Amino acid sequence: METEHISYPDSDDKNRTTSLFTPELRAPPQPQSRHEARLVERLRSEHGAAFDVYLQQIWNGIEPIDDMEADFENLHWASYARVEHFVDDFIESLGWAEARHQLLRDWAIPNGILVFDRHAFLDHLRSDFDFYEQGGETHVFVK
Repeated sequence: METEHISYPDSDDKNRTTSLFTPELRAPPQPQSRHEARLVERLRSEHGAAFDVYLQQIWNGIEPIDDMEADFENLHWASYARVEHFVDDFIESLGWAEARHQLLRDWAIPNGILVFDRHAFLDHLRSDFDFYEQGGETHVFVK
């Protein structure tokens, strides 16, 4: 994403990605066969902390373990070093960064005048995504 004056909110309780009070962790899956055990271990190996977050925060424990991979892939958006990277990627994916750049060129608007309010955009995204900090990353899941 093109450089601009980026204003992210200060880190405080309101802007945390994960709540201060971590809910009680859910019981880990109890594989009933070697196939299920291998599936859980493969997913943990391939996806690391993101899969652990899925098991602890999202997986309901009712769905069959055989459906776990598809569910994880449907709900896990991506993992980022910082939540700000997700916001930047999302703005880029919408084409807004290029549209802004074009507008700045076409209208000769000075840099720093027309910037994204990333704090407001992150607040907007919270209605569609959940954010969890674990393993030194922010893991983004679709609600």
